[in-house]
Amino acid sequence: MLKLLDNKELRFFSIFTVWLINISGFFGILSDQKEFFLSSSPYVLTLTLFLLIVNNSINKKFLIRLFLIFSLGFTVEIIGVNFSIFFGEYRYGNNLGIKIFDVPIVIGFNWVLLIILTGNFAHKIFPKSIMLRVLNGSIMMILLDLLIEISAPKLDYWEFAVNPVPLSNYLWWFIFSILFHFIYQSNIKKEYVVSTNILVIHFLFFGLLALFL
Repeated sequence: MLKLLDNKELRFFSIFTVWLINISGFFGILSDQKEFFLSSSPYVLTLTLFLLIVNNSINKKFLIRLFLIFSLGFTVEIIGVNFSIFFGEYRYGNNLGIKIFDVPIVIGFNWVLLIILTGNFAHKIFPKSIMLRVLNGSIMMILLDLLIEISAPKLDYWEFAVNPVPLSNYLWWFIFSILFHFIYQSNIKKEYVVSTNILVIHFLFFGLLALFL
C-alpha cells in the first residue's frame, strides 16, 4: 500500500494514523478497556517507528546507524536491568511485549524512535552545528523521560525499586542520548513534518497521562 502513495500522501497517511492511534489509546487507557489498550503498546510503538522510518530518506548508512543505536540501546538496557548499572535498580513490566534477558525488544525500538524524533527536530533548529544538535536533542530526551517516568509504573511499562526515580537514571539517559545523537546526526538528510508531529504527540500523550492517570 505504501508504495502506491507519493511522498505527500504518505506523510498525510502517517500523521493521520499516528494521531488517531494515540488519541484512541489515551482515552482507551482512561477507560474500562485499559488492559487491552496497554497490551497494544508494543505494536503501536513498532508501527510508529515504521511510519517514521519510511518517511525518511532511507539508505544503507541510515539503516546501519539505526541498527547501531538499537543494538547499543538494547545492550545498555540488558546491563542496566540485570546488574543495576547506569540507571539504578528497575524492572520491566508486562505491557511492552516479548523480552530478551528481561528487557522488552521494543525498548530497543524506543531508543531508535526517540533519537530520530529529537534528532530531526534539533537538526531543524540547528542545521549547521552538530554540537548544538546533539545537546538540544539530548535535552529533549531528558524532558521526555521526565514525563514518561511519571506514568510508566502505572502503565506497567517499568518501575524503579526506589521512589523518586534516582538521579543516576537521568544522568545516564543524558549521556547515552549524547552518544546516540552523535551516531545519528552524522546522517545529513532529515525529515521534519512527520517526526515533529510524533514528537508533539509524545509530549502531549505522556503529559496528559501524568495529569489524568
